[in-house]
Amino acid sequence: MKMQKIKQWVLAGWAVVFSLILLTGCAGADVGSGTGAGAGTGSGTGTPSASKADASFVAIAGSNGLLQVQLSELAMQKSANLEVREFAKLMAQQHTRINTELKGVAQQMRVTYPGALSGNDKVIYDRTAKLSSPVFEQTYAREMETALQQDIALYQNAVSSSSNLALRGFALKNTPVLQGYLRLATQLKKVVP
Repeated sequence: MKMQKIKQWVLAGWAVVFSLILLTGCAGADVGSGTGAGAGTGSGTGTPSASKADASFVAIAGSNGLLQVQLSELAMQKSANLEVREFAKLMAQQHTRINTELKGVAQQMRVTYPGALSGNDKVIYDRTAKLSSPVFEQTYAREMETALQQDIALYQNAVSSSSNLALRGFALKNTPVLQGYLRLATQLKKVVP
């Protein structure tokens, strides 16, 4: 009975993810690719530019993305819970993809992408890494939910206020994907003992 419930949860999660990937793949085609007239700029001049707010977005979103990948890799190693491991595998793969895409946008903007976790993200990782089951799984689910909520707010702000078209396109393309992951994280938090 419990295994059937786990399978249903995993299948439902994958269905949401694949739907979001298809949706954003179609809706976001060439939006953040950096091609076309004025790509990567707010002025349409063809010269990359970055405001302090855009550079801050790259720093915060980059560190938060790294945190989610590193926490998920840790969860794949430490957790005995199948649901946690499946969610962690998905998050590690997808956030690696998002991080790689953001790194490309940062290069277009001539902004430094963070190579390591920021101070607060490092504290979260270090604190979580010291835990063991079942507290580890509970903390992982909670931290992922919080990180995704922060990402969504950050990305929505970039969509509405960034002057850089490549960054705005990146944020627009990935916001619905992150919203889907947030729903999965919230579900995970409810099923983790």
